Amino acid sequence: MKVFIFESTRSVITAEKTVRNAGIKCTVIPVPRSVSPLCGMALQINDKDELHVKMIIAESGIKTSIFDRTEVIL
Repeated sequence: MKVFIFESTRSVITAEKTVRNAGIKCTVIPVPRSVSPLCGMALQINDKDELHVKMIIAESGIKTSIFDRTEVIL
């Protein structure tokens, strides 16, 4: 699983809506402050969708960081 971490709650919500509208399954998950001091929420997706989601998010102008799920211990 890949985890996309965002700068704001608004960015997470916008990204979630954009990704779901593209027909890709995603889940909003909490992120510990030790991983990211930003908004505390992230978008989790399947590994196979990573490139498509990167493209969708980049096209919408949202800034994000991407982690492998094993790097983000919840």
